[in-house]
Amino acid sequence: MSYKTDRLVDLFPDAYAAHERSSLLYKLLDAIGDEFMEADEKIKRLLKSHWVEYAEGSALDGLGAIFGVARRALPGGEIEDDEKFRRRLQATVALFTGGGTRDAVLGAVRSALGLPYKLEQLPLPAGFEALRQDIDSLIKLTEFSPTGDTILESSMSTVDKASELILNVNSATVRASPPRIVWNLRKGNGHFLSLGLMDTNRGVKAKNDLIAPEGSRLVFSDDNGRFNALLNGIDVSDRFTNLDGTSPAAALPLVPQGLSRWKFRAQGGLFDQTNFDRDTFDLPVFDVEMQLLIFRPLTFDVEVPFFFEDAIMALKARHNYPGEIQVFKGLPVEILQEVVNQTRAAGVRGSVLLTLNFFDDHPQDDRALRIEAEHLATEKMNAEDSLLVANVNQQTESHAMGERLNIVGVFDISPFDGPFGFL
Repeated sequence: MSYKTDRLVDLFPDAYAAHERSSLLYKLLDAIGDEFMEADEKIKRLLKSHWVEYAEGSALDGLGAIFGVARRALPGGEIEDDEKFRRRLQATVALFTGGGTRDAVLGAVRSALGLPYKLEQLPLPAGFEALRQDIDSLIKLTEFSPTGDTILESSMSTVDKASELILNVNSATVRASPPRIVWNLRKGNGHFLSLGLMDTNRGVKAKNDLIAPEGSRLVFSDDNGRFNALLNGIDVSDRFTNLDGTSPAAALPLVPQGLSRWKFRAQGGLFDQTNFDRDTFDLPVFDVEMQLLIFRPLTFDVEVPFFFEDAIMALKARHNYPGEIQVFKGLPVEILQEVVNQTRAAGVRGSVLLTLNFFDDHPQDDRALRIEAEHLATEKMNAEDSLLVANVNQQTESHAMGERLNIVGVFDISPFDGPFGFL
């Protein structure tokens, strides 16, 4: 009996005695009610199948197919069940609701490598939070992919009895970066060198006693926010000041976004300062090379260890964790670029960089030196007396002759005690 049967019975007048359970009419109505109940359950299951939270079996597979997600193999080789597939599918839906975000890309890469979409879902016991952090650091995402650019300039002009070179830089970057400048003196010696960002008072100049000889190479760079200058490989940073004459010289100005102009200036030989046979009074000829990093807009890089499973095993050994970390069987790293392409936002370019991390063990085993020795000294003191009485008379005559051939020796070459002689 079901509520469907009760509703059918209520439709008949009392004269039919439909409420009598032993009657034929009631049994017929009860059978019809059961069919209605089964149909009702199927309709409910059909409605639930449209929701990831309640769908099961093929219905859950169909929802996953909408998002291009299929069941994955577990580390043991078996296919994930409904509950595990449901959790992963729920996490994957975030790719479409918040697709292109940093978390979405990292989550997609983690899932492809066999990790949970979110590391908070990794069931680590208490006391292994450091392991979770190390796992998180295995996959890195860097926004605005850096790329190197080099700008060359050799066109000079003469201004106030000095050689000047203007370097135009058009940096299509999202943020400023420090430059690395190579200044080559091709002809003549350089006196009173100076360089800086035009339309500002930011730059450096050489002290009066610094002379860059012909053929020399000056390299200016940023050393963790400090000015660094090398002349033919020799550090001459202390021989430079700021353009306003103050010391010590500050780091070179950053290359700004967009167009910027840099001025390089050098003088030739000077009266009362130029050395004979070393300097010339001609203006120096030089060229300049600027190297800088450009952070490209609408780009990002994802760094992943090439031997990802080895990296996971190394972390487990380091933290003495006996359990499993990869909840799925990871995909080959060659497919990660396709995963990133499917996750990135429209108009954004993402690149996968595979890094090589080698985990070598260098155990050291120190053993103490142990020497066992036994020394035994034996001394015999046996005395014997002997008396010999005799008359011995013997004469011996010898006429032995010998010949000897000496080979002439060479000083510093022939050895002593050999057949060589020094005549």
